Amino acid sequence: MQGQQQLSDPAFLAIRLGAVLFYLAPLYMVIRRAILLAAGRRSRDRARTRYTLAACMLLAFVCLQLIRHGVEKWLARLGNYLDPLVVLLPPGWFAASLIGLYRTLIAACVLVLLLQIVGVIYWYIESRLEARLARIQQREESLRRKDVRLHILTALQRAWRIIRAIVLAILVVVFVVLDFRFFPRTAAVVDTLMEYLGTPARQVALAILHYLPNLGYLSVVFAVGWLLLKLIRQIFDWLRDGTLSIRGFLPDWAEPTYKLCRTLLLLFLLMISLPYLPGASSKFFSGFSLFVGALVTLGSTGAIGNVIAGVMLTYTNAFRVGDHVSIGGTTGSVIQKSLLVTHILTFQNEECTVSNGAILSSSVINYSTQAASMGLILTVRAGIGYDVDWRTIHRLMIEAARQTGHILPEPAPCVWQISLDNYAVTYELRAFTDNAALRFETHSRLQANVLDAFNRAGVEIMTPSVLSHRDASMPAVPQEQYPSRARQRGIAVQVDSHPKS
Repeated sequence: MQGQQQLSDPAFLAIRLGAVLFYLAPLYMVIRRAILLAAGRRSRDRARTRYTLAACMLLAFVCLQLIRHGVEKWLARLGNYLDPLVVLLPPGWFAASLIGLYRTLIAACVLVLLLQIVGVIYWYIESRLEARLARIQQREESLRRKDVRLHILTALQRAWRIIRAIVLAILVVVFVVLDFRFFPRTAAVVDTLMEYLGTPARQVALAILHYLPNLGYLSVVFAVGWLLLKLIRQIFDWLRDGTLSIRGFLPDWAEPTYKLCRTLLLLFLLMISLPYLPGASSKFFSGFSLFVGALVTLGSTGAIGNVIAGVMLTYTNAFRVGDHVSIGGTTGSVIQKSLLVTHILTFQNEECTVSNGAILSSSVINYSTQAASMGLILTVRAGIGYDVDWRTIHRLMIEAARQTGHILPEPAPCVWQISLDNYAVTYELRAFTDNAALRFETHSRLQANVLDAFNRAGVEIMTPSVLSHRDASMPAVPQEQYPSRARQRGIAVQVDSHPKS
């Protein structure tokens, strides 16, 4: 008998392992199929199938529950009848297993019914969120501006999906735990695990229950903050498009002022919500807050200075995006402004990044501020000999300016006599252009036109160095533009044939 018992132990373990595997495989398939039918994307358009399955599961649960007492008695008698047929199994094993399978069938019906209910609720709310998102996206594309509701609904959609996954996981875990308790051999394992995990689970549940008042407070803060953000966004939209005007407040200030107000409001909401966050009173949270504060204080001094400088530059209206400026020796067009840095595209197609602190401490030359209204002055200087009438010089230079593109007719170009030098008179042409971004091209074209006008008129631009190295008896202008110039006469020298003694 003892030898038979030694042989029966491994045989019993093998039979029990095979039975468990044979039991868990179909159970897994049933649970997986039930989840897909309840919450899978394919089940979204199969509402009739979901309702039919839920009705069938409800009917099956009611029927199985009504006949449960009689069926369990019959299964117990059947198990007792099968016990003597297999000597390797302990007494009562068949009866307990058959009753456990029957109870598992009832629990499976309840699980499938609950999964169908979760699926109906989930897809109802999900369809509403998707329809709302589609309307907001269509409105956002027509207005060509960002809508904060789009981000909020997207976050709610993701949170709802997470809640669905958590609920499904809880239902499956509860079902598995109850199912294992239906069998005597696995009930002991479940009881042992519950002893180890029961206390932490109860503590977590109590912590969640005690945190509900703080969660309500945070919900109110979130709702009020969201409404304030919407109100601020609408006010600054009105200021930007001119619907609302405030004396002394420029429309260009609307966007940076909104970002500043939004940042301050979010920091204020975080400050008042901080004591009500989970774990706010723990030592870890206090130490982490101290570490973050020290890190910000020690490492962001320069960044904070740049932010303050960016705010000051915004409200001093020193320049805007698209203006042609010169900052600290860097000349180009402003392509982007932020609270920390300003990006400038130079004429060499190089993008230069300048910190706002450096801009605030240096001089800024803005060529675009007055160019559109009063014009930007371009100057051309030339030294002309005293033998040419100044009226002719004025006429030639003004005609050259009028032939140059992007030169304004009003204010009209003018010519000034700057100085009366030893060898020439210095004239300065002043012309106004309306395009600061093309000022170098316009200036070059203007100088070329002035040079052509002098050459065609036979007027030489005088320099002392040229006079000291050449015969100045004829003008030094191109013969192609002044073909009627006189031939070179040379220098007249008078020789006295009878010198005085």
